[in-house]
Amino acid sequence: MILVNSFEETFGDTCGEGVWRKLSKKAASSMGRNVVALASFNGQKRFFACTGYFIDWNESTAILTSASLVRNSGDENKINENLRIEVLLPGMERKEGTLEHYNLHYNVALVSVKDRHHLRAVNPRISMSLISHVAAVGRCFQSGSLMAMSGRLVSWSGTLDCDFLVRSSCKITKAGIGGPLITLDGDVLGMNFYDKKIGTPFLSWRHICKILASFEGKRYSSACHIYYRSEHFNKLID
Repeated sequence: MILVNSFEETFGDTCGEGVWRKLSKKAASSMGRNVVALASFNGQKRFFACTGYFIDWNESTAILTSASLVRNSGDENKINENLRIEVLLPGMERKEGTLEHYNLHYNVALVSVKDRHHLRAVNPRISMSLISHVAAVGRCFQSGSLMAMSGRLVSWSGTLDCDFLVRSSCKITKAGIGGPLITLDGDVLGMNFYDKKIGTPFLSWRHICKILASFEGKRYSSACHIYYRSEHFNKLID
């Protein structure tokens, strides 16, 4: 995995500007309340940074984000056990995060934060019918900037063997990896990944539900040992 130092590169419009004026008040409020930034550290050296957001999980809340946050750069089928996770919450509050579950094949991770169990989490939406305009949302770890980029759902035209991915025309940066793709009313359609060539792939909520179901009753559940490894997918999302 080759990382470019672009974790703090913004995209789209900052909160209150541009596309944010097209979102409903409910949508803007939900994103401001639920979208966080995460970073992993090896000692004092930052390893990865991305976006995440609070979801309802197991009668509480947890942060859904990208497993790239903890993926081992030397062996993409494993995580780096020595990483420390820090979460930037809304209001610029920083707290330690705990990795609860991960799935390296689908590049999904769940992170918990102490004393953050009773938030009003995002409202997911499984159906994508009758939706045209969408927005990708992200937050930078250092600055805390909350960003959004508008776009449309578009058909998949790539050659990757990732039939569980959908695509939007929202152009984001690496800071937006793990962030939500939403309707203008704030319903969450899925989780964004990053690819500057083909647009923004995202994992739909329908597939996220299946992954979350596999986590139930497990801790540190690595489903990469169950599902086949997709090298193309790993290259796409890291």
